[in-house]
Amino acid sequence: MEEEQSEFRHWDQLPPDVLGLIFTNLTLQELLTVIPCVCKSWSEAVTGPYCWQDIDLDEWSCRCQPHQLDRMLRMLVTRSSGSLCNLHVSGLLNDSIFSFITENAGSLRVLRVPHSKINDSIVEQTAPRLSTVTFLDLSYCPKIGAQAIEAIGKHCKLLVTLCRNMYFLDSAGKDEPEDEANAIAATMPRLKHLELGFHNISTECVLNIISSCPQLEHLDINGCLTVNRDLKFFKEKYPKLKIVGPHVEKVFKEYENLDFTIIDQDFYDDDFFESMMEEIAMELAE
Repeated sequence: MEEEQSEFRHWDQLPPDVLGLIFTNLTLQELLTVIPCVCKSWSEAVTGPYCWQDIDLDEWSCRCQPHQLDRMLRMLVTRSSGSLCNLHVSGLLNDSIFSFITENAGSLRVLRVPHSKINDSIVEQTAPRLSTVTFLDLSYCPKIGAQAIEAIGKHCKLLVTLCRNMYFLDSAGKDEPEDEANAIAATMPRLKHLELGFHNISTECVLNIISSCPQLEHLDINGCLTVNRDLKFFKEKYPKLKIVGPHVEKVFKEYENLDFTIIDQDFYDDDFFESMMEEIAMELAE
């Protein structure tokens, strides 16, 4: 009986990498406010890199205060200690925080930063740091254009998925609406999945992308209203390529399937956030 019991270890005796793997099933709120209070080994595990190789702040970032997002990102990315593999966050407010992310992107494979206020120059400067990225989402980032896309294409040679969906008004306001698509065709031959929702591009531009990206398996041109709407044309010419669009029905269907994790509303409260950050700082100082 004693031999059988010796095969099992108490949870507080598990190594940090095992605890980190287990804790990835918890919510952000639980990781930051519950786990550190259980015991010393759990607190050490949650402040180490094993819990923060995958950071998903998408839902929280859509509802938090702007200053909270910057502080939270810097804390969690720092905790990852260069092991960050997957980051999903919406609405980066400035170039500084994007640059900080890329400084810690040595292991990064998936980067999703939709709705962010970053511009061409910062993407051009930091693109060489994103050489390991295979999945990139820059959808609804109105301040970037063809220069940023070209820089990504030149430096992110492993990129196979690019999401660059737009809002109709942002796309319609571009002086050279096809420049981004042409930059993709010129610099991203290894793409397998491409999303260009609501870009103001022509059928010829789409054909240029398809011919320049021979490995392309999925092309989303939803809302690209100037593209030939006869899908038979594309299916006959490229039978192995799945094309979504150019109709707009898909946009409205997606909203019906949105599923949000329930998070305590206090977690978004400014006073609660400040209190939580103070407690975390005290724990790190001990």
